[in-house]
Amino acid sequence: MKFSLVLLAVSFLLGIIFGEVYIPPQYLFFPRGVYLEILLYIRLPTVFASAMIGAILAVSGAVMQLLLRNPLMDPYVSGTASGGAFGAVLTYFLLAFNLPFSWIIYISPVIAFLFALLSTVLTLLIGRRTGVYGLVIGGVVVSYIFSSLITIMLTFLEIRYPQVPPLYFWLLGDVELVGWENDAILLVLLILLLGLGTYTARLIDLASISDDMTFSKDVNPNNFRLLWIGLMSVAVGFIVSLVGIVGFVGIIVPHIVRRFHSGSATRLIPESSVLGAAITVLSEVVSNGALGVKIPITAITALIAAPIIIYVLVRGVANSGIQG
Repeated sequence: MKFSLVLLAVSFLLGIIFGEVYIPPQYLFFPRGVYLEILLYIRLPTVFASAMIGAILAVSGAVMQLLLRNPLMDPYVSGTASGGAFGAVLTYFLLAFNLPFSWIIYISPVIAFLFALLSTVLTLLIGRRTGVYGLVIGGVVVSYIFSSLITIMLTFLEIRYPQVPPLYFWLLGDVELVGWENDAILLVLLILLLGLGTYTARLIDLASISDDMTFSKDVNPNNFRLLWIGLMSVAVGFIVSLVGIVGFVGIIVPHIVRRFHSGSATRLIPESSVLGAAITVLSEVVSNGALGVKIPITAITALIAAPIIIYVLVRGVANSGIQG
């Protein structure tokens, strides 16, 4: 935890200094002029948002992996994020073409949540009879379905409104101009996830081992999973409607934490929240111009996640005794 906290502090400092506009360190404590405006209304809310988004996604990934007994689950792989993105883009599409129900643009986060929940349920239905890796396959299938629908809608939007910047960049994560009011909502969602995760950590551990052990505590494991899936869908749906898809954080972080600590929910959830916040803020620093060009944040997190996913897959195949 100490290392994660130090990393978070360093990443937070870098996130404030670096961006499209470089802020000299001497202006951090006594800002004035344009630097004051950038700090108060752009840089600080953006860094806070990045940290909370990373923490929410990391906790969601950790809980998903435990409850679904799948080391490769996270809101991105499970299709939750793609479903949420489809819901968010759908609201813009209906409004742009003046189609029925175009008024739902005003409740875009709600629509994103509903489709995030739908995509998660579809993934579970596809993968429930095919074991651990069947869930991953189900998630990939659901993600491709929603991603294809998103591509079709974006194509029509670009044809009709070529002067409007394309949404493709947003779909790969763009934490920018979030605003303090959205930070407040993210904070509430993070507190709910951490609070429930801490309170039910023992039940999460039991559910990760056996449904019978969960029943022994007079808790229905299926209802317990549905509670968590609903809450995570709310959080991920809101995140996607706000900043697009920030992928793979939920896979990266829990596996890094497990390398240094126990895999129990009691340690995994709080540790993942801090490390997830730090990694996302650092990724946002790179994404938001540290290399001289703006890069979607998921492109950064995917590069970090790739070797971890390969490691988990290879270890899983080796442990199952499957020979190539």
